[in-house]
Amino acid sequence: MRRAPDSLPALLAEAFATFREGILLLDADDGVLAFNPAFEQAWDLLGVPLVRSLTFSENLEAAAALGRASAETWLALRRGATGAFLVPMPGGAVLRVAEYPMASGGRLVSCSDVTAERQRELALVESEYRYRLLVETITEGVIVLDRDHRVVFANPRFVSWFGGSDMALLGRALEDLVRDESRAGLAPLFGGGEPRSVEAALACPGGRFVLISAAPLKGASGRRSGHFAIITDVTELRAASERLRQSEERFRGIIETTPFGILTLDADGRVRTVNPAFLAITGAEEAAFAGADPADWLPEARPALADLFAAAETGAARGESRLRRAADLGHARIVLSRMGGAGDAWLLIVEDATEARQMEETLRHTAKLALLGEMSASLAHEISQPLNIIRLAAESALLSLDDGDAATIRGKFETIGAQSDRLRETIDYMQAFSRRDGGTRKSFDTVAAVGAAVALMTPQCSSLGISVAFAPPDRPVPVVGHPRQLEQVLVNLLRNAVDAIVERRAADPVRPGRIEVTLGEEIGRDRRPWVRIEVTDTGTGVRPEDLPHLFEPFFTRKTEGLGTGLGLSISLDLVAAMGGRIEAENLASGGCRFRATLPRAEAPPEDAAPPPAVPDDAGDAPAMTILVADDEPLATAEIKRFLERGGHRVVTVGSGRAARAALEAEHVDILVTDLSMPDGDGFQLIAETAAEYPHVAIVVVTGQPLRDREALADLEGGVDAVLRKPVSLRELAATLKGLA
Repeated sequence: MRRAPDSLPALLAEAFATFREGILLLDADDGVLAFNPAFEQAWDLLGVPLVRSLTFSENLEAAAALGRASAETWLALRRGATGAFLVPMPGGAVLRVAEYPMASGGRLVSCSDVTAERQRELALVESEYRYRLLVETITEGVIVLDRDHRVVFANPRFVSWFGGSDMALLGRALEDLVRDESRAGLAPLFGGGEPRSVEAALACPGGRFVLISAAPLKGASGRRSGHFAIITDVTELRAASERLRQSEERFRGIIETTPFGILTLDADGRVRTVNPAFLAITGAEEAAFAGADPADWLPEARPALADLFAAAETGAARGESRLRRAADLGHARIVLSRMGGAGDAWLLIVEDATEARQMEETLRHTAKLALLGEMSASLAHEISQPLNIIRLAAESALLSLDDGDAATIRGKFETIGAQSDRLRETIDYMQAFSRRDGGTRKSFDTVAAVGAAVALMTPQCSSLGISVAFAPPDRPVPVVGHPRQLEQVLVNLLRNAVDAIVERRAADPVRPGRIEVTLGEEIGRDRRPWVRIEVTDTGTGVRPEDLPHLFEPFFTRKTEGLGTGLGLSISLDLVAAMGGRIEAENLASGGCRFRATLPRAEAPPEDAAPPPAVPDDAGDAPAMTILVADDEPLATAEIKRFLERGGHRVVTVGSGRAARAALEAEHVDILVTDLSMPDGDGFQLIAETAAEYPHVAIVVVTGQPLRDREALADLEGGVDAVLRKPVSLRELAATLKGLA
C-alpha cells in the first residue's frame, strides 16, 4: 500500500540515518548542519569529536593540530582536489570522500569505507607488478602469440636479441622470426598433442640458437585465444656442447693413438675399458678384459696393486710391474689415479718399458765395463801378485827338490794352492761384476758389498799414496736389491774420490790423500730404519754451480777422455731403484762427501750356504769309472793321476766326439766335462748323455760359471754339479763322493 505524502520526510530521515555511506550536510559557510551515524563512525576513526559550532574545515584543522595526520591529509585534499579522493585513516582504513554542491548553496559530503576494496586493488596491482617485473627481467625471452601465431607481446629480453623496439616485432608471425631451416620444426609447438620444446635458430643479428616452449592461452569462455611462449637462449650451451664434443673426440683420439696402455677400473679395481695400445701390448681380445683383474696382466707389481690403490686415494701413485705381453714377459711402469667426476672410477696408465729397461741395463753394463777398464791397474795388481807368488813358490820348490826337503816342498805347494784360490776369487769377482744384473732382487749384506768395493780399489789407491779407511760394523746390515749394483755405485764414488785427490795434489802436494768410507744405520724422519753409506775424500770438492747438475747424464768436470759423465747418473738410478737416494756436499775443511741412503731390509741377508768339507784325497769315494772330457792334456793328466790314486778307473778324452765314443764303448758312472771343446762342445755332449745314458752323473768344469749356469738351466735332464776353473782336486773329490 502506497504511503501518504506526509510520510516522505520521515522516510528521508530514516534513509539518512540508515544509509551505509557517511553523509555530512554543510551550509554555504561550511558550517555543519547534520551528519548520519555512518559519517560519525568514520569521523570517530580520527579520535576527536566533531564540534557543530565549528566549520568542517575548522574541525579538520583542530584534529590536525592534535597530530592527526589523516585530518591534515583530508584537509589538503579537500582544498585542492575536485571530485572524489581517498583519505587514509588511522588503523589502516581508507575512506573514499566526495563533496557535492546543493541548490541551497551548501555542500553534501559523502564518505564510504573502501579499505577491503583498496586492499584488493593494491594486491592486484602488486601481483601485476611482480609478474610484469618477472617478465621484463627474466633472462629468457617471453612472447604472447595470437591465434594466428603472431606476436602481440614481447618482453625486453626477446626484443634485445633483434636490436629494435617491441613495435617492430608486434604483428609478426613466429615463423618469420626464425631461419628458414627452423620453420618446419615449429609445428610441434602448436599441435594437438602434448606440447614439447623445439630448437630453432632465430633470424636476428648475429644469430642465436634457442629452445622454444609454448603453452596455450584460454579466454573467459574457455576457447583458445593464443599461446604463451618462453624462448631460452642456448647459443652458449650449444657452443659449449660442441666444444665438449670436440674435446671428447680429441681425448678419445689421444686414448686410441697413445702408445701407453690406458685402463679404466671400477670401484673394486676391476677393468672397465682398455685402449687399443694395451690390447696390442698384451695381444688379448677386448672381451677378455671386461671385469678382469689387472693383476692378470701386471704380475709382481712393486708396490703391490692393493698398496697402489691405497696410495692413490691422496694423489697419483706410481710403481713398476712385470708385464704380460703378447710374446713374452716384459717390464712396465704404472701410474694409478682417481678419475675426477667419475665416482669411484680409477685410471691406470701402463707404459711398456721393456726396451727402455733393456737399454738402461745395457747402459749400466757398459758403464761397468768402462769402470773395469779404468780399474785395469788394480785388476792387474790383483792378478799379477798371486801369479808372482805362484811362480816364485814353484821355482823355490824345484830348487828344494835337490835338497830333498819334503816339508819345504809341501809348504811351497800349499802356497801355490792358496794363491790359486786368490786368483780364482779375483776372476770370479770380475765375472760377477761385469755380468748383467738380473733375476729377483734379494736381501743382501751391505757390509760385504762395501767391503768388496773397498778391497777392489785399495791396491790402486795404495799405488797412488792414497789411504782408504773402512771400519765395517760387527753385524750384518741388510738392504734389498742386487749386491753388484751397490758395489758398482761405491766403486764409482771411490773412483771420483781418487780423481779429485789426484787433481788436488797438482795445486797442494802437501795435503794428504785420504778416503774414508763409513757404514751405519739411522731412523729417518718417516720413523723407518735407513742404511747410510758415506764416502768422504780430501780432494778438490765440487764447484757450487756444479752441485745441481752433478747427477745429470753426461755431466762431467773431468778432462776430456777421463770420464763419460755417466757414472754418477747411473749410480743415482741404481740407488733410486733400491728405494734410496744419493746426494753430495762440500766440506768446510775441503773435499767432498757423497751420501747414499737406502731403506733397511726387514729380512736378514740371503747368504750362500758354506762350502762342504772336502777330504784330503779321493780315497774316501767308492771305486767308479769316470770319463774326463777336456781339451787341455795337462789338466786331464793331473785329474786322472789324482782320481786313480783314489782307486777309480779313469778314461780321458779331448773332444766331444771322443767322449760319445767312450760312452758307447764301456760303462761309465760319472762324466766330468768342460764346455768349450773342439769337435762337439760340452753342451751337446751333456744333452745327449742325459737323454741316452740317464744313469750317468754329469759334472761340469768351466771357467765361466755364471754365464754357463744360465745356459745349462735350459738343457733337459740337468747337470748334477758345476765346478769353477781353476778347479781344486779336493773340491772335485768331495763332489764325486756326493754323487757316488
